[in-house]
Amino acid sequence: MDDIRVNTGLLVLDLQLPHATSLKERRQELRSLLDRLRRLEFAAAQVGPADLQQRAFVAVSAVAGAPARLEERLDQAESLAFGTAFEVSVLRRETGVWSGSSLW
Repeated sequence: MDDIRVNTGLLVLDLQLPHATSLKERRQELRSLLDRLRRLEFAAAQVGPADLQQRAFVAVSAVAGAPARLEERLDQAESLAFGTAFEVSVLRRETGVWSGSSLW
C-alpha cells in the first residue's frame, strides 16, 4: 500500500468581466465556465463574494496518477478560463502528492 501516490492540483482564478451590466450577465458567463470545467471532470466552484457585478473568484481542482498528467490537466483548466469573456488572473496554482500511509 505504500506505493500509492495521489497527485492533486488546485487553481484559484480571479475572473473579471468589466463590461457586465448586471449580476445576471456575470452569473451566466460564470455558469458557462463552471459547466465546461465540470464536463471535463474538474471540481470547480465559485469561492469569492457572489454579489460582485464584474468579478468572481473560482477554485478548480484536479487529481491525476502522474505529476505530468496533473500539470496537463491544470494547463487545460487555465486555457479554458482564458478562452472566456473574462479577464483572468491566476491567483494560485499548487500541486501536491499524498502517498502511502498519509492517505489513511
